[in-house]
Amino acid sequence: MKHLLMGAALAGILSLALCAPPVARAWDGFDADSADLVEITPDRVPFQGDTVDVRNYDSDSVETCLVESVTRNARTVELVVRTPSGATRTLVMEGR
Repeated sequence: MKHLLMGAALAGILSLALCAPPVARAWDGFDADSADLVEITPDRVPFQGDTVDVRNYDSDSVETCLVESVTRNARTVELVVRTPSGATRTLVMEGR
């Protein structure tokens, strides 16, 4: 009986875990011009033409930007993104 209850509890926990929405992960870095800490979502190296959500920790704001270029360096990845206002930002992200 004890094993039956443990199995039912485990099955319930697993079904809840599989139905829960995935946790959005973010990728940390900084703005090359202002040195503000930023994170981008999704947590992967984007391609030119992709859109990413850029969260600025200093102003606690989020904006969706268009990726213009991606440059991989030895320890970092530099993203040049265009903001909705038309400005460009260079984001230096942790190496991947």
